[in-house]
Amino acid sequence: MQNLNLNITNMKRTLLNVSAGIAMMILPGTLMAQRYLSEVFPNVTVTSNVQYGENISIFPPPTPASIPLLMDVYEPAGDVLQDRPLIIFMHTGSYLPRYINGTPTGSRQDSATVEICKQFARRGYVVANMDYRVGWNPAGSNVDIRRGTLLNAVYRSIQDAKACVRFFKKDAATSDTYKIDPNAVILGGQGTGGYIAVNYASLDDPAEITLPKFISGTTDATYGFVAGQSYVNQALLGDFDGFGGIPQLNNPNNSVGYDNTIHFAFNMGGALGDSTWLEPGDVPTVAMHVIGDPFAPFDVGIVFVPGNPPQSVVDVIGSKSIIRLANQYGNNDCFISAGFTDAYTQAANLNNSGYDGLYGFATTPQVQSGPWEWFDSLTVVTGAAAVGGNGTQIYANALLTNPDMSKTKALAYIDTVMNYLNPRIVYCLGLSTGINSIETADALISVSPNPASDVINVDLSSINNKIKAIGLYDISGRKVKEVSVTESRKYTINRGSINSGSYFVRIELENGIVNRKIVLM
Repeated sequence: MQNLNLNITNMKRTLLNVSAGIAMMILPGTLMAQRYLSEVFPNVTVTSNVQYGENISIFPPPTPASIPLLMDVYEPAGDVLQDRPLIIFMHTGSYLPRYINGTPTGSRQDSATVEICKQFARRGYVVANMDYRVGWNPAGSNVDIRRGTLLNAVYRSIQDAKACVRFFKKDAATSDTYKIDPNAVILGGQGTGGYIAVNYASLDDPAEITLPKFISGTTDATYGFVAGQSYVNQALLGDFDGFGGIPQLNNPNNSVGYDNTIHFAFNMGGALGDSTWLEPGDVPTVAMHVIGDPFAPFDVGIVFVPGNPPQSVVDVIGSKSIIRLANQYGNNDCFISAGFTDAYTQAANLNNSGYDGLYGFATTPQVQSGPWEWFDSLTVVTGAAAVGGNGTQIYANALLTNPDMSKTKALAYIDTVMNYLNPRIVYCLGLSTGINSIETADALISVSPNPASDVINVDLSSINNKIKAIGLYDISGRKVKEVSVTESRKYTINRGSINSGSYFVRIELENGIVNRKIVLM
């Protein structure tokens, strides 16, 4: 398979062996179960088909139609923590449904997608396994059709991901059904989902979609392309957040008024539209990528979509260049400063040219894609037949780029992804991996009154934890008031001129962070 520098035949999900020095930096003076780093919850609760939004889809053709945007929400069963980091995870699929796309994958029910979401939830995260709109023309007769329709598909999926983030931000500020921390939102995905994650994190300026390679060379009324103009027409499709556009192509009413800021991104086999999109100040990013991926370049190159033969679409930058630039711009300083020396980091360093945050998989044979995927022939044949596809051929084609495919192989790769990624999330977001002490502290902290009109009282006299910082944050994660920390265990936050609405009192302790929602009248 590959040299992971690990015994990957041992399939037990074990705690990442972070060096003792690093573990002490993350959790000073604690020796307890390590939430987010290991699977501390035996069971997961799944709420299926939760609607996070609604928008106009072009698939199936011929007429655009409004469809519900759905997700499955995974939570650690029996968890009592009130403010939990949220992972929004997106499946692969080349922007077409599985089997129709010529592959056995492309659904939130894919084996690998479900397994990854369960593993995150068993570690203590809330996980949203999110659907997004699909539809483009990979068999277009010219590059304008292929490139333009794909870019529009990417654009719609980013709008959907932002609607999903806003859905959870709204929930945190209102009913608090899912008990997420709005200051700890992580976006990630595999394959196509990885593309969405890194493009979401970087694409924020209309000028970025008017680069020469994103300008149509032809006029084509079927797709709305005009020669000399961007493939993406924001006047029709709405802006990056999904607002505006025309009703026939976009519904802007998806959790309006709430923020869609994310705080971390990760990518499994995706790519970014252009190197200029990535800038200083973008969120920390980790990437896992097969070096010989035939569809998404590991470094720089052309995106090819699966097919017979594969079709070229557009030049992009892959995971190696994404992480190189993220590190160069200081975006990943939060985990680079940790100096991880565990076995997974050492294995990654064999193939990442010194770019911490990048795990390049060197496979045998070299040309492979999605080694964390698995599927069985009977399911593929049956599922493909239901949509008029040749499942036998689809299964055979999939084995060309995943030749030794098996569940055992896939779980080994997923295990490596988890053990490389999660320590970096924990370190950057300041997550408490000691589930006992931080929950005890949370229960003993008093923040009152709620709702409040003028003054918020924070009483920490019942805990012994060292206090590092106290602040008041709005629902977007922006700090609106900072409190000077002294030796006192009681603090007063004066509202001043802060507007009415929902806020969070964020208390940083030596072993983690406690967030308390507060309403200002």
